[in-house]
Amino acid sequence: MQIRTRLSLAFFGIAACILAGLFAYVYWAFKKDSDELFYQNLHSKALVSAQALMPEADQLIPLAATLGNEEDTLPYRDNISLYDQSYRRVFSAQADAPEVGARVLQLALGGEESRFSHHNLEALAILSYSRSNQPYVVVAEGFYEQSGIRQLGKLLIISYLAGLFILLAGTWYFAGRALRPVSRFMSEINGLSPEHPEQRLQTQGETNEIAMLAETFNKMLDRVENAFRMQRMFLSNVSHELKNPLTALRAQIEVALQRERNPQAYRSALDSILDDVTRISELEEKLLQLARLYNDPSGIHFEKLRLDELIWQTKVQLLKNHPDYQVNIEFYNLPEDADKLLVSANEPLLQSALLNLLNNACKYSPDHRAHLVAVFDAGGAHRVDISDNGPGIPPEERTLIFEPFYRGTQQRNTKGSGIGLSLTKSILELHKVAISVDNLPARGAVFSLRFSTIF
Repeated sequence: MQIRTRLSLAFFGIAACILAGLFAYVYWAFKKDSDELFYQNLHSKALVSAQALMPEADQLIPLAATLGNEEDTLPYRDNISLYDQSYRRVFSAQADAPEVGARVLQLALGGEESRFSHHNLEALAILSYSRSNQPYVVVAEGFYEQSGIRQLGKLLIISYLAGLFILLAGTWYFAGRALRPVSRFMSEINGLSPEHPEQRLQTQGETNEIAMLAETFNKMLDRVENAFRMQRMFLSNVSHELKNPLTALRAQIEVALQRERNPQAYRSALDSILDDVTRISELEEKLLQLARLYNDPSGIHFEKLRLDELIWQTKVQLLKNHPDYQVNIEFYNLPEDADKLLVSANEPLLQSALLNLLNNACKYSPDHRAHLVAVFDAGGAHRVDISDNGPGIPPEERTLIFEPFYRGTQQRNTKGSGIGLSLTKSILELHKVAISVDNLPARGAVFSLRFSTIF
């Protein structure tokens, strides 16, 4: 069932029930007031008749009993009757009127005002006393004209049916009008294609829930477009990054095989080949780490580690790989309680992120020197700043450098895969660590890491 139909039926059903309840209440209230007014008139008539009959009631003699079928229609429209305590009728304005039942008289003699139907008349019986204090029952009867009530009932039914028709048409129209933007969005969505990823849904300045839904869908399209862009860039860059070393490998091998060479020449060629193979291996390792982070981050194991020890271990690993690099480390606010230095992390991944940052800082510094400053916090909000004295990073590139395979304009001539910072950011996001980059006032760039207090 379509949303428009469901909305129309739901609103129609609710409104129809409310309207039916309102009309039923109007009919009930009108009938109740009419009944009360009618019986008040009968009561007044009974009281007036009692005042007139009671002075002579003891001298009245019983009348002959007149029986009648309850289904008979009486020819008169009102009557006044008087009954003694023996249930005998001693007076009747209509001589041929049938008597009322003993049950009604018994209730009236008990002091209870009785309302009842008598043939086609409505009647009311009350208790009254003669001069000698003898109890008598005065019965006042009258014809209850209900044509007005019936007319009101017919009018309400006709109005209700007409209201239902108008209500159904109105709900169908307004539901369609409210959902019109959805139909427009559906047409626009059907027109979207991978050839034009920049297309977006038009909200036309609307601020309702449907416009909010369109904005949410547009944000999803932004992410999809970015994913497609990243995929295209990824494939292009991977092909490029693999093509260069493979081409170089092939060229070196072909040159080495063209003629006989001395052992030193072969050794030089093999060293160059080893460098290219190492570059390919490093690229493959980083790609595998990226794939692992993107595909199944829930399977990564976390444990409690001391951040200061991890930093020292990272420095040792960096100097082992690059003996010509230098790293200066400064610690501030070291707590006496070693537990305050603990962070929840995956040791290989977090060390890889720190290693990438230190390696970049040394690589892009003319003197291959990096500076690391760690400020510890007892609540777990540690800060680590890694800086270099290189050329810095232009402001327009500070967000792009975290994209896979992006190479800055000032790093084009430096060897690298363009994956390191993207991998680093993914690892830090997994560890709930915020990373930002800025330039130092004098020279160089600084990468700042902010650990979360949840650790």
